Amino acid sequence: MISHYVTRFFTMPPADLEAFVADWLAMRRQDYVDWERCSGAGDGGRDVVGFETADGYEGSWHNYQCKLLRRNLSISDAVLELGKIFMHVAAGDFTLPSKYVFVAPKGAVRALLDLTKRREEFRKTVIDRWDAVCRDNLVRGKAVPLTPEIRALIEAFDFTSVSVLDGAKLVAQPDIYPALVRCFGADPGPPPPPDALPDVGLDEAPYLGQLAAAYGARAELVGATPDDILRHPTFGDQLRDQRVRYFHASTFGRHYRTRVFKEVLVAFDDEIYHGVVDTHRDDDHQDTLAQVNAVMKVAPFLPLTGPLRDHASAQVKQGTCHRFANEGRLPWGI
Repeated sequence: MISHYVTRFFTMPPADLEAFVADWLAMRRQDYVDWERCSGAGDGGRDVVGFETADGYEGSWHNYQCKLLRRNLSISDAVLELGKIFMHVAAGDFTLPSKYVFVAPKGAVRALLDLTKRREEFRKTVIDRWDAVCRDNLVRGKAVPLTPEIRALIEAFDFTSVSVLDGAKLVAQPDIYPALVRCFGADPGPPPPPDALPDVGLDEAPYLGQLAAAYGARAELVGATPDDILRHPTFGDQLRDQRVRYFHASTFGRHYRTRVFKEVLVAFDDEIYHGVVDTHRDDDHQDTLAQVNAVMKVAPFLPLTGPLRDHASAQVKQGTCHRFANEGRLPWGI
Protein backbone atom coordinates (compact mmCIF):
# COMPACT_ATOMS: atom_id res chain seq x y z
CA MET A 1 0.00 0.00 0.00
CA ILE A 2 1.36 3.39 -0.98
CA SER A 3 -1.51 5.41 0.46
CA HIS A 4 0.32 5.85 3.78
CA TYR A 5 2.74 8.20 2.00
CA VAL A 6 -0.03 10.78 1.63
CA THR A 7 0.49 12.24 5.11
CA ARG A 8 4.23 12.55 4.45
CA PHE A 9 3.46 15.37 2.03
CA PHE A 10 1.92 17.43 4.82
CA THR A 11 5.21 17.92 6.66
CA MET A 12 7.65 18.29 3.77
CA PRO A 13 9.04 21.70 2.75
CA PRO A 14 7.31 23.25 -0.30
CA ALA A 15 10.50 22.92 -2.35
CA ASP A 16 10.47 19.17 -1.74
CA LEU A 17 6.93 18.87 -3.08
CA GLU A 18 8.03 20.72 -6.22
CA ALA A 19 11.00 18.36 -6.55
CA PHE A 20 8.66 15.38 -6.14
CA VAL A 21 6.38 16.64 -8.93
CA ALA A 22 9.40 17.34 -11.14
CA ASP A 23 10.58 13.75 -10.60
CA TRP A 24 7.14 12.50 -11.56
CA LEU A 25 7.09 14.52 -14.78
CA ALA A 26 10.61 13.34 -15.62
CA MET A 27 9.29 9.76 -15.84
CA ARG A 28 6.26 10.61 -17.98
CA ARG A 29 8.03 10.17 -21.30
CA GLN A 30 4.78 9.25 -23.07
CA ASP A 31 3.28 12.61 -22.05
CA TYR A 32 6.12 15.12 -22.17
CA VAL A 33 9.13 15.62 -24.39
CA ASP A 34 10.65 17.88 -21.75
CA TRP A 35 9.93 19.42 -18.37
CA GLU A 36 11.11 22.37 -16.33
CA ARG A 37 11.05 23.37 -12.69
CA CYS A 38 10.39 27.11 -12.45
CA SER A 39 9.97 27.57 -8.70
CA GLY A 40 11.32 30.56 -6.85
CA ALA A 41 11.11 34.30 -7.36
CA GLY A 42 9.92 35.20 -10.82
CA ASP A 43 8.35 31.84 -11.58
CA GLY A 44 5.37 33.58 -13.16
CA GLY A 45 2.88 31.34 -11.41
CA ARG A 46 4.62 28.19 -12.64
CA ASP A 47 6.19 25.63 -10.31
CA VAL A 48 6.74 22.65 -12.61
CA VAL A 49 5.98 22.65 -16.33
CA GLY A 50 5.59 19.76 -18.77
CA PHE A 51 6.04 20.40 -22.49
CA GLU A 52 4.04 18.22 -24.87
CA THR A 53 6.11 19.25 -27.90
CA ALA A 54 9.62 20.41 -28.68
CA ASP A 55 8.17 23.89 -29.27
CA GLY A 56 8.17 24.63 -25.54
CA TYR A 57 5.91 27.54 -24.67
CA GLU A 58 5.08 27.99 -28.35
CA GLY A 59 3.40 24.59 -28.23
CA SER A 60 1.11 22.84 -25.76
CA TRP A 61 2.33 22.90 -22.16
CA HIS A 62 0.95 21.96 -18.76
CA ASN A 63 1.41 23.87 -15.52
CA TYR A 64 1.68 22.12 -12.15
CA GLN A 65 1.24 24.57 -9.30
CA CYS A 66 2.21 23.13 -5.93
CA LYS A 67 0.25 24.42 -2.94
CA LEU A 68 1.44 22.92 0.31
CA LEU A 69 -1.05 24.62 2.62
CA ARG A 70 -2.12 23.83 6.17
CA ARG A 71 -5.72 23.87 4.95
CA ASN A 72 -7.69 22.97 1.88
CA LEU A 73 -7.11 25.01 -1.26
CA SER A 74 -9.78 27.74 -1.46
CA ILE A 75 -11.42 29.48 -4.39
CA SER A 76 -9.46 32.65 -3.59
CA ASP A 77 -6.19 30.66 -3.59
CA ALA A 78 -7.01 29.29 -7.02
CA VAL A 79 -8.11 32.65 -8.44
CA LEU A 80 -4.90 34.31 -7.22
CA GLU A 81 -2.66 31.65 -8.78
CA LEU A 82 -4.56 31.70 -12.05
CA GLY A 83 -4.35 35.47 -11.98
CA LYS A 84 -0.54 35.24 -12.03
CA ILE A 85 -0.71 33.19 -15.22
CA PHE A 86 -3.11 35.60 -16.94
CA MET A 87 -0.99 38.59 -15.92
CA HIS A 88 2.23 37.09 -17.28
CA VAL A 89 0.62 35.87 -20.49
CA ALA A 90 -0.78 39.35 -21.06
CA ALA A 91 2.75 40.70 -20.61
CA GLY A 92 4.01 38.34 -23.30
CA ASP A 93 6.12 36.20 -20.95
CA PHE A 94 4.64 32.91 -22.19
CA THR A 95 1.46 31.44 -23.65
CA LEU A 96 -1.60 30.06 -21.89
CA PRO A 97 -1.15 26.49 -20.63
CA SER A 98 -3.39 23.83 -22.14
CA LYS A 99 -3.67 22.20 -18.73
CA TYR A 100 -3.42 23.63 -15.22
CA VAL A 101 -3.07 21.29 -12.24
CA PHE A 102 -3.11 22.38 -8.61
CA VAL A 103 -1.02 19.87 -6.65
CA ALA A 104 -2.52 20.36 -3.20
CA PRO A 105 -1.84 17.43 -0.85
CA LYS A 106 -4.62 18.47 1.56
CA GLY A 107 -7.08 18.87 -1.28
CA ALA A 108 -9.48 21.68 -2.09
CA VAL A 109 -12.72 22.97 -0.66
CA ARG A 110 -15.82 21.45 -2.21
CA ALA A 111 -16.84 24.74 -3.81
CA LEU A 112 -13.57 24.89 -5.77
CA LEU A 113 -13.85 21.27 -6.86
CA ASP A 114 -17.36 22.03 -8.09
CA LEU A 115 -16.06 25.02 -10.06
CA THR A 116 -13.57 22.83 -11.93
CA LYS A 117 -16.58 20.99 -13.35
CA ARG A 118 -18.43 24.20 -14.32
CA ARG A 119 -16.35 26.02 -16.92
CA GLU A 120 -18.40 29.18 -17.35
CA GLU A 121 -19.04 29.60 -13.64
CA PHE A 122 -15.31 29.31 -12.99
CA ARG A 123 -14.60 31.94 -15.65
CA LYS A 124 -17.17 34.30 -14.13
CA THR A 125 -15.72 33.76 -10.67
CA VAL A 126 -12.22 34.78 -11.75
CA ILE A 127 -13.55 37.94 -13.40
CA ASP A 128 -15.86 38.83 -10.51
CA ARG A 129 -13.16 38.31 -7.87
CA TRP A 130 -10.28 39.95 -9.74
CA ASP A 131 -10.41 43.24 -7.88
CA ALA A 132 -10.83 41.62 -4.45
CA VAL A 133 -8.27 38.85 -4.88
CA CYS A 134 -5.81 39.71 -7.64
CA ARG A 135 -5.63 43.46 -8.18
CA ASP A 136 -3.41 44.31 -5.20
CA ASN A 137 -1.84 40.90 -4.56
CA LEU A 138 -0.09 39.93 -7.80
CA VAL A 139 2.79 42.42 -7.69
CA ARG A 140 4.06 43.92 -4.46
CA GLY A 141 3.32 47.61 -4.27
CA LYS A 142 1.59 47.73 -7.64
CA ALA A 143 -2.03 47.34 -8.65
CA VAL A 144 -2.85 45.04 -11.56
CA PRO A 145 -6.31 45.94 -12.82
CA LEU A 146 -8.43 43.66 -14.97
CA THR A 147 -7.30 45.12 -18.28
CA PRO A 148 -9.02 44.31 -21.57
CA GLU A 149 -6.00 42.14 -22.46
CA ILE A 150 -6.24 40.10 -19.27
CA ARG A 151 -10.01 39.81 -19.57
CA ALA A 152 -9.65 38.53 -23.15
CA LEU A 153 -7.26 35.83 -21.93
CA ILE A 154 -9.68 34.77 -19.21
CA GLU A 155 -12.43 34.59 -21.81
CA ALA A 156 -10.21 32.46 -24.08
CA PHE A 157 -8.98 30.07 -21.39
CA ASP A 158 -10.44 26.58 -21.17
CA PHE A 159 -11.32 26.31 -17.49
CA THR A 160 -12.11 22.62 -17.85
CA SER A 161 -8.34 22.19 -18.04
CA VAL A 162 -8.04 23.15 -14.36
CA SER A 163 -7.92 20.27 -11.88
CA VAL A 164 -6.83 19.50 -8.34
CA LEU A 165 -4.57 16.63 -7.32
CA ASP A 166 -4.80 15.91 -3.62
CA GLY A 167 -2.34 13.62 -1.88
CA ALA A 168 -4.37 10.46 -2.40
CA LYS A 169 -4.79 11.10 -6.11
CA LEU A 170 -1.15 12.10 -6.48
CA VAL A 171 0.26 8.84 -5.12
CA ALA A 172 -2.17 6.89 -7.32
CA GLN A 173 -0.92 8.47 -10.56
CA PRO A 174 0.78 6.37 -13.26
CA ASP A 175 4.59 6.57 -13.27
CA ILE A 176 4.60 7.89 -9.68
CA TYR A 177 6.64 5.02 -8.19
CA PRO A 178 10.12 6.35 -9.04
CA ALA A 179 9.32 9.61 -7.26
CA LEU A 180 7.98 7.72 -4.21
CA VAL A 181 11.10 5.57 -4.11
CA ARG A 182 13.45 8.56 -4.37
CA CYS A 183 11.57 10.85 -2.00
CA PHE A 184 10.23 8.46 0.63
CA GLY A 185 12.26 5.29 0.17
CA ALA A 186 9.15 3.42 -0.95
CA ASP A 187 9.46 -0.28 -1.74
CA PRO A 188 9.19 -0.59 -5.54
CA GLY A 189 7.56 -4.00 -5.12
CA PRO A 190 8.52 -7.44 -6.42
CA PRO A 191 9.06 -8.14 -10.12
CA PRO A 192 6.64 -10.36 -12.03
CA PRO A 193 7.71 -13.92 -12.79
CA PRO A 194 9.41 -14.26 -16.17
CA ASP A 195 7.43 -15.62 -19.10
CA ALA A 196 8.13 -19.06 -20.52
CA LEU A 197 11.63 -19.34 -21.92
CA PRO A 198 11.50 -18.12 -25.54
CA ASP A 199 13.35 -19.56 -28.50
CA VAL A 200 16.95 -18.46 -28.83
CA GLY A 201 17.03 -14.94 -30.27
CA LEU A 202 19.65 -12.79 -31.93
CA ASP A 203 19.75 -10.51 -28.89
CA GLU A 204 21.33 -13.39 -26.94
CA ALA A 205 24.06 -14.07 -29.48
CA PRO A 206 27.05 -12.59 -27.60
CA TYR A 207 26.74 -14.35 -24.27
CA LEU A 208 25.37 -17.59 -25.74
CA GLY A 209 28.23 -17.72 -28.22
CA GLN A 210 30.68 -17.30 -25.38
CA LEU A 211 28.96 -20.02 -23.34
CA ALA A 212 28.81 -22.35 -26.36
CA ALA A 213 32.56 -21.94 -26.77
CA ALA A 214 33.08 -22.65 -23.07
CA TYR A 215 30.95 -25.80 -23.04
CA GLY A 216 32.29 -26.83 -26.46
CA ALA A 217 35.87 -26.64 -25.22
CA ARG A 218 35.04 -28.87 -22.25
CA ALA A 219 33.14 -31.32 -24.51
CA GLU A 220 35.86 -31.20 -27.19
CA LEU A 221 33.38 -29.88 -29.77
CA VAL A 222 35.28 -27.51 -32.04
CA GLY A 223 33.18 -24.56 -33.26
CA ALA A 224 30.14 -25.61 -31.19
CA THR A 225 27.01 -23.44 -31.54
CA PRO A 226 24.40 -22.83 -28.84
CA ASP A 227 22.12 -25.33 -30.61
CA ASP A 228 24.89 -27.93 -30.51
CA ILE A 229 25.27 -27.46 -26.76
CA LEU A 230 21.52 -27.49 -26.13
CA ARG A 231 21.43 -30.94 -27.74
CA HIS A 232 24.38 -32.17 -25.69
CA PRO A 233 23.42 -34.88 -23.15
CA THR A 234 25.52 -33.37 -20.36
CA PHE A 235 25.70 -29.67 -21.02
CA GLY A 236 22.30 -29.07 -22.65
CA ASP A 237 20.47 -28.67 -19.34
CA GLN A 238 23.23 -26.45 -18.00
CA LEU A 239 22.97 -24.04 -20.91
CA ARG A 240 19.18 -23.97 -20.54
CA ASP A 241 19.66 -23.05 -16.88
CA GLN A 242 21.96 -20.20 -17.92
CA ARG A 243 19.29 -18.91 -20.31
CA VAL A 244 16.67 -19.08 -17.53
CA ARG A 245 18.94 -16.93 -15.38
CA TYR A 246 19.49 -14.46 -18.20
CA PHE A 247 15.74 -14.04 -18.74
CA HIS A 248 15.10 -13.63 -15.01
CA ALA A 249 17.53 -10.72 -15.12
CA SER A 250 16.00 -9.31 -18.32
CA THR A 251 12.48 -9.41 -16.86
CA PHE A 252 13.77 -7.80 -13.67
CA GLY A 253 15.43 -4.94 -15.56
CA ARG A 254 12.45 -4.24 -17.82
CA HIS A 255 10.08 -4.14 -14.87
CA TYR A 256 12.09 -1.72 -12.76
CA ARG A 257 12.80 0.70 -15.62
CA THR A 258 9.34 2.10 -14.89
CA ARG A 259 9.48 1.70 -11.10
CA VAL A 260 12.76 3.40 -10.20
CA PHE A 261 15.06 6.02 -11.65
CA LYS A 262 17.94 4.92 -13.84
CA GLU A 263 20.42 5.74 -11.11
CA VAL A 264 18.99 2.90 -8.98
CA LEU A 265 19.49 0.38 -11.79
CA VAL A 266 23.02 1.66 -12.42
CA ALA A 267 23.86 1.28 -8.72
CA PHE A 268 22.38 -2.24 -8.74
CA ASP A 269 24.53 -3.24 -11.71
CA ASP A 270 27.63 -1.74 -10.12
CA GLU A 271 27.13 -3.77 -6.95
CA ILE A 272 26.77 -6.99 -8.94
CA TYR A 273 29.80 -6.11 -11.07
CA HIS A 274 32.09 -5.35 -8.15
CA GLY A 275 30.81 -8.41 -6.30
CA VAL A 276 31.89 -10.83 -9.07
CA VAL A 277 34.64 -9.09 -11.03
CA ASP A 278 37.53 -10.46 -8.93
CA THR A 279 36.18 -14.00 -9.25
CA HIS A 280 35.73 -13.42 -12.97
CA ARG A 281 39.36 -12.29 -13.31
CA ASP A 282 40.87 -15.02 -11.11
CA ASP A 283 43.97 -16.54 -12.74
CA ASP A 284 43.26 -19.98 -11.27
CA HIS A 285 40.38 -20.88 -13.63
CA GLN A 286 41.38 -23.94 -15.66
CA ASP A 287 39.15 -22.86 -18.55
CA THR A 288 36.24 -20.56 -19.40
CA LEU A 289 33.60 -22.93 -18.07
CA ALA A 290 35.39 -22.96 -14.71
CA GLN A 291 35.25 -19.16 -14.78
CA VAL A 292 31.49 -19.23 -15.51
CA ASN A 293 30.81 -21.79 -12.79
CA ALA A 294 32.84 -19.86 -10.22
CA VAL A 295 30.95 -16.64 -10.90
CA MET A 296 27.60 -18.46 -10.82
CA LYS A 297 28.47 -19.79 -7.34
CA VAL A 298 29.42 -16.36 -5.99
CA ALA A 299 26.63 -14.25 -7.49
CA PRO A 300 23.62 -15.59 -5.49
CA PHE A 301 25.21 -14.63 -2.18
CA LEU A 302 26.12 -11.05 -3.01
CA PRO A 303 24.85 -8.64 -0.33
CA LEU A 304 23.07 -5.74 -1.97
CA THR A 305 21.89 -2.32 -0.84
CA GLY A 306 19.34 0.06 -2.32
CA PRO A 307 15.63 -0.28 -3.09
CA LEU A 308 16.01 -3.48 -5.14
CA ARG A 309 17.99 -5.45 -2.59
CA ASP A 310 15.03 -7.54 -1.37
CA HIS A 311 13.75 -8.34 -4.87
CA ALA A 312 16.86 -9.69 -6.59
CA SER A 313 16.68 -13.48 -6.58
CA ALA A 314 19.67 -15.77 -7.09
CA GLN A 315 18.63 -16.17 -10.73
CA VAL A 316 18.51 -12.40 -11.21
CA LYS A 317 22.00 -11.93 -9.79
CA GLN A 318 23.37 -14.78 -11.90
CA GLY A 319 21.52 -13.64 -15.00
CA THR A 320 22.87 -10.11 -14.56
CA CYS A 321 26.36 -11.58 -15.00
CA HIS A 322 25.24 -13.08 -18.33
CA ARG A 323 23.84 -9.69 -19.28
CA PHE A 324 27.24 -8.17 -18.54
CA ALA A 325 28.75 -10.75 -20.87
CA ASN A 326 26.13 -9.98 -23.51
CA GLU A 327 26.92 -6.25 -23.26
CA GLY A 328 30.68 -6.76 -23.30
CA ARG A 329 31.18 -5.52 -19.75
CA LEU A 330 32.36 -8.90 -18.40
CA PRO A 331 32.59 -11.31 -21.34
CA TRP A 332 33.07 -15.01 -20.65
CA GLY A 333 36.58 -16.06 -21.58
CA ILE A 334 40.02 -16.38 -20.00
